[in-house]
Amino acid sequence: MNSNSARYPRLGPDTLSVDWNSYAQCYDLLCALNPAYAALQNEFRAFCRSIDLRPGARILDLGGGTGNFFCEALPIEIARSAELLHLDFDSEMNAIAEKKYHQHGLSVELVKREASKAVLPAASIDCILSINALYAMPNQASVLSRAFHWLRPGGYLFLIDLGRIQNTNDWTRFLVRSNARKMGVVQILKILLNEGMVISKANRKITLAQRNGTYWKHTKEELCATLEQIGFQVLQSREVYRGYSDLAIANKPAVH
Repeated sequence: MNSNSARYPRLGPDTLSVDWNSYAQCYDLLCALNPAYAALQNEFRAFCRSIDLRPGARILDLGGGTGNFFCEALPIEIARSAELLHLDFDSEMNAIAEKKYHQHGLSVELVKREASKAVLPAASIDCILSINALYAMPNQASVLSRAFHWLRPGGYLFLIDLGRIQNTNDWTRFLVRSNARKMGVVQILKILLNEGMVISKANRKITLAQRNGTYWKHTKEELCATLEQIGFQVLQSREVYRGYSDLAIANKPAVH
């Protein structure tokens, strides 16, 4: 990790704190308009079908947010047979996720806890996913070390993490171009000027937190190096999410 992230300074005044509760209330609408987010779900769906997850496999969504990946990206045949765990510290996101899981008929254990303080049995998880969440967690190295401890030997980590500072104007142009034909420019701009402003405000605070070292800013190479230092074997890595995030697929080496 870089020297800034190693210090993990606390966010200062409230003006620098991200209001994750308000963010959660607008998050899903913006995700539904974002083809780049749908592409991340497709990545996870393809990953799940490429590995051998046994019936009853335990899958943990680390920083599960509003539950989109279990509801929309986890293949239904796996979702119905697996034991699903959702870990997130934010009450509003957990409430939204719980409602979605009920609507989708999924049995999911919700754990409201900071990931760096969560305790799960060693070698008890078959697969961990974490989507654009790790960068905002305190003590990222500790979280990844815990994930390594929780995974069974041979278990998988599917990690997508925001590594670069986002350009709000770039995202606005992208969302307008992507939705103008089916929704009309006026309608998409109306959404971006309402719910989108909540997300933009949060993104500006995320940018400040990345710049002052509170949130992790990394390259793909730095992310993979951190995983390897902890003991993971990195199987795949590349930039995703229009170049703003890094994807790493890794596993915990089996015991020989």
